[in-house]
Amino acid sequence: MNLDLRKNFRFFKELKKAFPFSMMRFLSYLPLLIFLLSGCSERVFDNPFDPFVSKGEFFIVNYINLPSLDMGDITWDGSTLLCISRGGTIYSINKVNGSVIRTIQSPLPLPSGLVYDGTGLWISSPAQAEILKINIVSGELIKRTGVQRLQVSSLAWDGENLLGYDQITKRIYKINEETGEIISSIKIPGFDTGGIAFVNGEIWVSDPLSALIYKLNSEGKVLSTYSSPGQSPRGLTYDGAYLWNSDASAKAFQLRF
Repeated sequence: MNLDLRKNFRFFKELKKAFPFSMMRFLSYLPLLIFLLSGCSERVFDNPFDPFVSKGEFFIVNYINLPSLDMGDITWDGSTLLCISRGGTIYSINKVNGSVIRTIQSPLPLPSGLVYDGTGLWISSPAQAEILKINIVSGELIKRTGVQRLQVSSLAWDGENLLGYDQITKRIYKINEETGEIISSIKIPGFDTGGIAFVNGEIWVSDPLSALIYKLNSEGKVLSTYSSPGQSPRGLTYDGAYLWNSDASAKAFQLRF
């Protein structure tokens, strides 16, 4: 045994005396762990913390104050923002200064999901196994669609079908608006979902627990992640030029990506 090896052996014996067995076991496996981690250049699974997922940036164009702290979804009707409170009030809001233009009442108790499909407002509540469509001005009921055993807390519209986030399964379901049939589903990338928006074939999802906003493709693959402008992002909607994100701080941020 050469001198360097003898020195290393003595050093290891002294180290073993100084540290408990559990620490020595960890140290004995450390070279193997370093080797394995250094060789993991392929993406084993798609997750928001994957270093190969791009980290996006945005610019806050403007923000407005919302009329209530208990807001759920927000949606765009072509001229104003609409947001829904869990108390049941739907507000139509000026996107420039946040002033309330009009209000209507939700026919569902404890609502949180809201989206405009071009002809009416869809509303969901996790406490109800149906999604309702109402007139955007009068609040008159237009349609009821059953959603089986789902607890839908957030809604989006992809041009043909509803997208609904289910609190139980932690998945986003594509739902036929006429029959309530589930067409497909994707798993959310984070811990929870505060809002969904469908923009140019891509799905945007906010996570209030991690304060992140994700951009996904239609199969649910994470394309980009963004730190949200507020600490607890909720509703998302797109006005044709900007993405809007409401927050638990009773603000709605106008974002340019």
